Amino acid sequence: MSKQCCRLLHFPSFEEIRGNLTVIEGGEAVPFEIRRVFFLYGLSPDSVRGNHAVRNDQCIVLVSGSCRVRTHDGEKETVFFLDEPMCGVYVPPMIWREIDDFGENTVLAVLSDKHYDTGDYVRDFETFLQICASEKSCGAM
Repeated sequence: MSKQCCRLLHFPSFEEIRGNLTVIEGGEAVPFEIRRVFFLYGLSPDSVRGNHAVRNDQCIVLVSGSCRVRTHDGEKETVFFLDEPMCGVYVPPMIWREIDDFGENTVLAVLSDKHYDTGDYVRDFETFLQICASEKSCGAM
């Protein structure tokens, strides 16, 4: 099974005198069709969000503020810093993610290719590592 990698996405943005516009289209700038969107906001600087892996494609998009996104594929950790609203982090299936170090007024949108299903989530890191070792499925297509 080949692995997909987490990667930073840059969304098309347009600046003009009336203000800026950033476009996010599923199947284009985001490598999947979007079925669900949810927002994280009211985040304190010392809070940590995520702390799970999920069995579907997601993209974490910074709307405002700043944050750090740490991902783990079962073998290595990758860290992304988001501080521009035209960027996001693509997270393929079965990648552990933790989001922290929130700046003032941070708002995140999370785009997903599936509707919410609690059974798609792995919420314990040791269990996640065991699944990755046994199934070799972390980050798999």
